[in-house]
Amino acid sequence: MNNFSGILGIFDPIAAQSWLNISTAIFNYLICFSSYVTSVMAAYVAVERCLCVTIPLKVKWLLTPKVTLIACLVMSVVVFGCFAAMFALYDIVWAWDDTLNATVAIYKKSKFYIKNDGPLFAYYNLSGILWPLASFVVIFLATIIIIVKLREGSKFRLGQSSTASSQPEGSQGKGQDNQKQQNMMKRDRQVVKMLLVIIIIYIASLAPRIAHYLAKYIVYDYYFLRRRHYLFEFTTYILMVADSTNGAINFYVFYRMSSSFRVTLKAMFSRSKTSRPAHS
Repeated sequence: MNNFSGILGIFDPIAAQSWLNISTAIFNYLICFSSYVTSVMAAYVAVERCLCVTIPLKVKWLLTPKVTLIACLVMSVVVFGCFAAMFALYDIVWAWDDTLNATVAIYKKSKFYIKNDGPLFAYYNLSGILWPLASFVVIFLATIIIIVKLREGSKFRLGQSSTASSQPEGSQGKGQDNQKQQNMMKRDRQVVKMLLVIIIIYIASLAPRIAHYLAKYIVYDYYFLRRRHYLFEFTTYILMVADSTNGAINFYVFYRMSSSFRVTLKAMFSRSKTSRPAHS
């Protein structure tokens, strides 16, 4: 939303500057908190995936679409609610800008900010570290459990295949069964590889954000409207780009490494094409 000021500046530089100041105070927090919600959602998806592997016979009635919808809504409200007070940090006021020679909207510290500066930012910074870190721990543990369960299943099927191959009768049927077992083992290895790639990408994306919040927690002046204002703003934009890149890379990984994802995606596009009425 901040980038809209560039387009607006072509027609009205004064309105563009006002928009930039307002969006910096509001939308930067919104994007930041959305990334926390995304990390919690990713942890929930990892838990769902883990349950599908560990208790496949019970997961259908345990995790119904209604349960998933309610869980996602509750998590979103809780995470956003934990940071709702941060939207009251700044007041938008109109002030004279000598550079533009006009009155523009700016943001300044509110009374709530000045009164609760110490404990509020200590809570905010710690939460900014703990939410993504807790999500990462959940994703990591769920991934380890999935990998272990898939390997156990592969070993079990391999043992069954070895037992069946030792029997002399029905060589053609046994050959087909062995081929099926090999295909399933290959699929399990592909799933394990994909999960490892995703967890590595997530670590690479999460580490800069945790370092960013640790620096904000340790260095008092590293924040908006303080001595390191521009450095903090620059780093925040870099993290936004990193989050967007992470999402794009994950899409590419799923498309390249998951055959079911490719089939589903292609089916969606082919369905949209075939649904168009034919013109005579």
